[in-house]
Amino acid sequence: MKRLCLLLLFLPLAYGAKVTILRDEYGVPHIFAKDAVGAAYGSGYAQAEDRLEELLKNYRRAEGTMSEAFGPEFFRDDFRQRLWRHRLVSEQHYKDLSPQTRAIIEAFQAGIRRYMQQHPAAVPAWAPKIEPWQVVALGRYIIWGWPEGEAAEKLQHAGIQPDPVAYHGSNEMLLAPARTAMHAPIAVVDPHLSWYGPFRFYEIRLYGGELAFSGACILGLPFPVLGHSRYASIAMTTGGPDTSDVYEEEVQDGKYKFRGEWRPLEMRHEKIGVKVGDKVDWKDVTIESTLHGPIAAHKNGKAYSIAIPYADEVKLIDESWQMVTAHNLAEMKKALAMLQLMAQNIMVGTVDGDIYYVRNGRVPVRPKGCDTAKPLPGAAGTCEWQGLHPYEDLVQITNPPQGYMQNCNVSPFAMMKDSPLTPDKYAEHPYIYNEGRTSAHQRAAMALDLLDAAHDVTAEQAIGIAFSPQVWHAELWQDRIRKAAPAGEFAKMLAGWNRRNDADSRPALAFYLFKMSLTDAHRAVDPPDSLTDDQIRKALERAEARLKSEFPPDATFGKLFRVGRQGGAHTWPVGGGSLREAGMATPRAISFSAVGKEMVGHSGQTSTQIVILTKPPQSFMVIPLGESDHPDSPHFDDQAEKLFSMSRAKSTYFLNRKELEKHVTAREVLPFPAGAIRK
Repeated sequence: MKRLCLLLLFLPLAYGAKVTILRDEYGVPHIFAKDAVGAAYGSGYAQAEDRLEELLKNYRRAEGTMSEAFGPEFFRDDFRQRLWRHRLVSEQHYKDLSPQTRAIIEAFQAGIRRYMQQHPAAVPAWAPKIEPWQVVALGRYIIWGWPEGEAAEKLQHAGIQPDPVAYHGSNEMLLAPARTAMHAPIAVVDPHLSWYGPFRFYEIRLYGGELAFSGACILGLPFPVLGHSRYASIAMTTGGPDTSDVYEEEVQDGKYKFRGEWRPLEMRHEKIGVKVGDKVDWKDVTIESTLHGPIAAHKNGKAYSIAIPYADEVKLIDESWQMVTAHNLAEMKKALAMLQLMAQNIMVGTVDGDIYYVRNGRVPVRPKGCDTAKPLPGAAGTCEWQGLHPYEDLVQITNPPQGYMQNCNVSPFAMMKDSPLTPDKYAEHPYIYNEGRTSAHQRAAMALDLLDAAHDVTAEQAIGIAFSPQVWHAELWQDRIRKAAPAGEFAKMLAGWNRRNDADSRPALAFYLFKMSLTDAHRAVDPPDSLTDDQIRKALERAEARLKSEFPPDATFGKLFRVGRQGGAHTWPVGGGSLREAGMATPRAISFSAVGKEMVGHSGQTSTQIVILTKPPQSFMVIPLGESDHPDSPHFDDQAEKLFSMSRAKSTYFLNRKELEKHVTAREVLPFPAGAIRK
């Protein structure tokens, strides 16, 4: 009853109020409300208006009911979500969330329902019933790929090939005030994920009471975390401490051995619906667990259970709310200390001038002598967790003397030149650092050089760094080409190239064809010592022949490398790219696949933000395709055409409604009645 009374205190704040959704020329919603609850209501309505089906799929993905709606190809993934108990835990513990976040969740879903009620033809027949706990389950589903990926690597040590886990990568950068023209920190928030499916970001601005935030969120969640508030920026990249373990168990006759005692396995029974034609077949599954966690595999008479320290956690959205409303670095650290986020490199910049990094994660304390890189002995009981490391134990730094930081999925050792974050300082618990003195890969090495050389950086220059198509160490290849073929015109073109994969660069296309004409062993970032001048000359000949025979006379890099939505009518030239197969990965990350005679982007930069942390912040943002999923919408792929393909980002008009009004192309005012929030 006490919790209910507290919740009711929050809800009347927005009752009877109105929520205004202003859409700019790219269809991005800017939502204005009296308070955060009203802003969440508008967020739900806007998300449903643009991408209802993908939002509803996300709820099905999280609760493990995709195969019930879409067929047997989703059965295995549904089983995995049942294994991790996302729905079960979220339903049971939804009541444990703070009254504030429960009010936000329920208002958000009320906005979704309002759109569905107004547009019944847009609601698919397979739409699930919308429930507040789905937001919690979706949060768990989103972060699970990281601990699940850790466990997958450990299963491979036992010779078990686990289900594939989606690739996660990102860039993040921070410049201190002393390095910028505005004497304020500049942040680059640049997650790299698929442009399709559950992790495709939605661009949004939210204003309501203490909430003022610009960023990117996963469909089905009420507000973003990647982006910035009026006080701070938040960026994340894959990499972090080792948070999860696999235990090798002795099992027989429904029991498992632990410290000399045979204990009964926990047996949980689930029913998973599988659509076959017009019917749904219900399959009974049994999930076995030990005290360590659910059993994910069996091999050679052994069972392998997975221990994840997030198994019973539900307060990710509570932590997220504290992060997006933090007023300063101290409050941000307090929020992060809730340890609900997955293992990540997190960077925070503040309007007070701070730049901060933490290698974040919910990290169990392991006994000495336990090798967490492979399955631990379950029966012996000698490698049991001994609590959690407090936030203070994690790798972190504030305002490094270098005046910049980057983490493009690298070790803390490679975040800045002469990094003070070395693994020896964490030798007592090496799984906290979870890396070595590993040098930066090509993408990160180029970003490192750009930041180290950066001074008096303007907003335009920061955007240039975020979208840099410069190829690190391409000059070493140019030296080898000059030596091997000093006279050839094709070779001279490559030798004179500016080493940038610009969309309008013919030498960039020629260099790519040259690298791809070498053998796999010779397509390294640096020219291998084994590569001979004769092999270089032959590769040059093959590349020149391809350029002349396969491309028009004026072809440039962007003739081959394109961007545009699957199912769209057009693609457009684009620069940069994660061309690892050619040793040409640039800070601007885009992964391509062949579509006819073009290489079309499908993942990489998915919601790039450049934030100047003045008071108030100024920011610029772009997504790679478009805000709307409706093919007949002008915002289906307009950002691909007008911004992303041109390495441009648009203003967010953050906290600048007067300027925003000059760019408004659509306006909706939603009533927010007292009965809007209901299950």
